[in-house]
Amino acid sequence: MRFAKEMAFYSAYHQEKRNVLIHVLGVPTITFTLFVVLSRFSLFEYNGFNVSASLVFTLAVLGYYYTLDVLFAFVATLVFGGLYVTSEWITAQLPASTAWTIFGLGQVIGWGAQFYGHFIFEKSRPALFDNLFQALVSAPLFVVADVFFELGFRLELKAAVEAELKQRGVWKDFSHKHA
Repeated sequence: MRFAKEMAFYSAYHQEKRNVLIHVLGVPTITFTLFVVLSRFSLFEYNGFNVSASLVFTLAVLGYYYTLDVLFAFVATLVFGGLYVTSEWITAQLPASTAWTIFGLGQVIGWGAQFYGHFIFEKSRPALFDNLFQALVSAPLFVVADVFFELGFRLELKAAVEAELKQRGVWKDFSHKHA
């Protein structure tokens, strides 16, 4: 199962629940602020519609997500759609300095929180040191999956990811850490 194999790389670095929760908040923050900056770059106009770097990036990433898992990709489309529309609104309504400030603060807070989660709770370095693509492109989809798993949905897929982690010898048991 391709999704389980792809997510297993990400999940090897994200098994402690508090670290996962930090990522559920931090990854969308990073993604949103990246959209804010990419929205500042207009590539061309089509029938009065501005095609920004943010739109192209969003469509490319979502296209990739649909090759991995349709349900998770659909949910990511809803989330990304909201982030994209908001970022485009910010670009249209607010000065460039505000967009860059939002980007800077969001990146520092998002990445800082995630580094904290990795070093304090997970006791390991972040995945971005080993695979930048997974950290920047795949992480939002895997965060969607983590939320589904935590809510008790798609547990057969969660089990497949965990089996893949165990097969690779990177499974960590944090169940004794906290209830």
